[in-house]
Amino acid sequence: MANNDNSILVTKYIRKFIVENEEVRKLINTNNVFPLIANADTTFPFVVYGRTSLVPTYTKDLLTENSITIYIYVVSDKYIESLEIANAIRHSIESHIYKDNEITIDVIKLESITEETSDDAYIQKMSFTFTCR
Repeated sequence: MANNDNSILVTKYIRKFIVENEEVRKLINTNNVFPLIANADTTFPFVVYGRTSLVPTYTKDLLTENSITIYIYVVSDKYIESLEIANAIRHSIESHIYKDNEITIDVIKLESITEETSDDAYIQKMSFTFTCR
C-alpha cells in the first residue's frame, strides 16, 4: 500500500464533501471555503479547514492505514449563523464514508466542537477523526 497511499490528499475530499452538500450551499457561498487560511478580503461567513495530523500505522514493513484528524472552522459575524453553518457542515462530514480509485476514507467521526470569539467574529471549531488508505 505504501506506494499507492494518497492519504495526504484527504483535505481535497473534505472540501468536496462540504461544497457539494446542498444544506451547506444554502447557507454559505462555497467560494468562501478555504484551506488553512482565508483570503485577506474575505467577507463573513467563511470556512477554513485543514489537517492537524496524519499518523501512519504499519504492520511489519507494510503501511496499512493512516489515522487522520482534520479541523473545520466556521467564522461569522452572526452567532446563530455560525451555529447553523457548523451544523450543516457536520451533517455533510460526520459518518461519511468514501471510496474511489484514489482513496478510501472510513467513517468520519466528530471528535469535538468548541466555540470562541475573535474581534467581531464568532468561531465554531470542529475536529473530526477517521482512518484513510
